[in-house]
This record gives sequence, structure tokens and C-alpha cells, in this order.
Amino acid sequence: MARYCLITGASSGLGRELAIQYADAGWQVIAVARSVNALNELHQQHKGIHAFPLDLTDTQLLSAAIDQLAQQIPALDLVILNAGSCDYVDVSNLPLDVFDRTMALNFQSVVAAVKLLMPLLQKSTEGTLAVVSSLAHLFPFTKAQAYGASKAALSYFADSLRVDLTDSGIRVCLIEPGFVDTPLTQKNDFKMPFLLQVSDAAGRIRKGLDTHQLRIRFPKRLVFSLHLLNLLPYSLRCKVAAGMRQP
Repeated sequence: MARYCLITGASSGLGRELAIQYADAGWQVIAVARSVNALNELHQQHKGIHAFPLDLTDTQLLSAAIDQLAQQIPALDLVILNAGSCDYVDVSNLPLDVFDRTMALNFQSVVAAVKLLMPLLQKSTEGTLAVVSSLAHLFPFTKAQAYGASKAALSYFADSLRVDLTDSGIRVCLIEPGFVDTPLTQKNDFKMPFLLQVSDAAGRIRKGLDTHQLRIRFPKRLVFSLHLLNLLPYSLRCKVAAGMRQP
């Protein structure tokens, strides 16, 4: 029997690699992103990947698209909500449009997708909902006010959601990666510690989901480093964070 997986942000980076790996493993993958050309290219290269072009921040469009999807497949066995963006902030003139845009994609669209995809997950005998957040929310990084806040909200949402879905039969997995070499991080102009290749990161996520982990955090060296920083007295932690500022 075919297994169905829906992955958002599937046109590039981690989402694209996850789509390929799951398709290679025999899954039927619904690849969601805004880029029609990139999704069609994926479909041409991997027949198990089905292009589903969509702007996730348009809730009405999302609802209509999922209604259409529900007529085409029996259930969703796995949903990986991976789409996101990162724009850095100049605090001398807080750009409200950046906060609006970041929260709309990184957080609000995830909440909407969870609401609308829940009926398809409930039709699976082993439905899994995976939410991709970030380790970034564990420490106050420079210029990351919008991105970090969106990921902090996302991690809390996933953990709280799991509590209320405990008896539903749907597993909730929170994924918090560190730096992964993707088109998004390639725009960064600072050193990224413990940078992982995208194939490695996707493999770690698949392994964690296969073993029903509640939370997938990696790489362990970065997780350990951030935990150590958070053990510092608060005033010292603030000084360390300030010392990391970019000029």
C-alpha cells in the first residue's frame, strides 16, 4: 500500500532533499512550494514526487488546495512542515514588514496547515506531523529578532500541540536543526559552526522520524554548546551574546 508524505518548502534546500530521499524510499511525496518550475523539475526527475505549487501564506488558497488533495489521496501518513525564511533585522529602524513576512510564513502558515491537514492525518493509521523549527531560538543571536522569535513560537506551538494530540493517534515531532548548507544559509555573511551538508541533515531527520523521536535536534555539538551558554548567569550570557554582534 502506498504511503503518502507532504513536504512544504520542497523546491530547494532541506525540503527538496527530504522529498528526494522519501521518494527514493518508495513514498508518494506531495511537494509543496511556490516555485512551479522547481517543483516540475523535481517531478520529472522523480516520478514519486508530485508537484503541488502553493503560497502557504494564502489561507484561502491553501484550504481550497487541500480540499482538492483530499479527493485524490486516501490519507497523509507523514506531513513535514519545513517552509521558512530568514531576514536579518536592523534594530535602529525595526522593519515591521520583515516581522510580518517572517511570522506569516514561519509561524502563521504552519498553524493554518496543521488545522487544514489534520483530517487527512487522522485518516492514517500512523499519522505523523513534523514541524521544522530551529536551534536559533535557544540563544539571542544578533540581528535574528524576527527569525528567532518565529522559531521560538513554532517550537512552543509544536510542543503544546503534542500535549493535546496525545490520544489522537497523531504523533507530533519537533525538528530543530542547526546550520545546514542550503540556499538560505548561503546568504549568511558570518561563520556558521558545525555546518552540515543537506543530505546529512535530511538523513538525520528521516532516521529520527523512523524511530518515532519526539524531538530531533542536531548536530549534538551545537546543541551542547548552546546548552552550556544557557547555563551561564543571565548577565554573563547577555555579555557573551553582545560580543557576537556583527559590525
